[in-house]
Amino acid sequence: MGTKKWNAVEYDAVKYLKGSLGSKLKRIELPKTMRLEVLIELDDELYAALATNPSWLQKMQSAAAAKARSAMDDVEKQILAAEAKAQKFDPKTGAAFTRDVQVLLEKGAQAASDEMADLCEKLINDYKKGQKELLKFRVKCGGKIALTAVLVTGGAVLSVVTAGALSPLGIVGIVKGGLAIGQEIVKLALDADKAGKLIQAELTVLKKLMNEENAKAKKSGKVAQGAKEIGLNVFSKVLGVETPSLKNCQSHIEIHKIDIAKIEKKSKALSETIYEAMDEQAKQDKALATAKKTLPANKVGKMAMQVEKIEKALDELLKSTIKVNEAIERAEKRQEHFEKALDAMKDGIPGWVKWVDVAVSLTLDLATGIADASSAMERTAAGLGAAAQALGNEAIDVT
Repeated sequence: MGTKKWNAVEYDAVKYLKGSLGSKLKRIELPKTMRLEVLIELDDELYAALATNPSWLQKMQSAAAAKARSAMDDVEKQILAAEAKAQKFDPKTGAAFTRDVQVLLEKGAQAASDEMADLCEKLINDYKKGQKELLKFRVKCGGKIALTAVLVTGGAVLSVVTAGALSPLGIVGIVKGGLAIGQEIVKLALDADKAGKLIQAELTVLKKLMNEENAKAKKSGKVAQGAKEIGLNVFSKVLGVETPSLKNCQSHIEIHKIDIAKIEKKSKALSETIYEAMDEQAKQDKALATAKKTLPANKVGKMAMQVEKIEKALDELLKSTIKVNEAIERAEKRQEHFEKALDAMKDGIPGWVKWVDVAVSLTLDLATGIADASSAMERTAAGLGAAAQALGNEAIDVT
């Protein structure tokens, strides 16, 4: 019995806060990303049952979202209180206060995600009670957050350089959120490869069974010598042969398909963070152009050098994201081969051996390819962070 780690619920808390706070915030800039998640660890069989029940999943996700909204209402009050304090701060005090607001948001987000996790675990246990065959399977839910940086400017009006897009917090925070997503993708890819190995082993067993039983059937006269090979679907009916691996193989192929879909969804979110960071970088270019009008040439030159480094780093991050998407495309092709092989074996269509041989010979390299891309992203992000910090230091020197 295998276990599955499942990111079952995602809630965009910053979208909710922006909608409720609207134009009330003048000194506090909410983070670009504030996502509440529920990670569920459960046995494979229970996961397969839950993942194929869309109405129940929607019920669980809706209930978790309602719990999150209630928690965010409390966070909203704390943010408004912080906003009132920031009105009285000068720029330096506002910068120091940023950390306090960040901690406030992190605590509120984690508490909300934990409440969501407790609710989901209760709902799953209630679901199990209604189906006796699921009672033996284990489940554990935990809350997780993905939160980028918040910014507090203080009440005084800052210069374009310090208060504008040259602040390093925006890009670095966004990229950190992207790296967290990348790490989740690696974990999902490991699960997909694990399912792929099980599928290949089961297809190999089923192929051996089919060859042996077809030979016996022809020798005994139950099937004519010139007849096409019998498929798995008729073994139990015509030959009385049980195929216990068939159900397992079908289940693992379905799980593999769900894993790939989850990875694809995460990859899309990863791409969005990179493009969002590139948008922030474009703002830096504009801010730098403005700074050239008022700052000494040597100061502008140093800033321009850091902005260029950031631009190159973001380009490398985008290339790594493309490699992740290419790996996903290969995995989707792998899923197609698995499905074709099993369908061919079920129906006994001519040439089923060809499909099975292709499926069992496929390289299971999804996790390796994605892990390599993720490692490259981490190295590039470290360089980006250093460049952004250097840019921020240059900006502070001119306030």
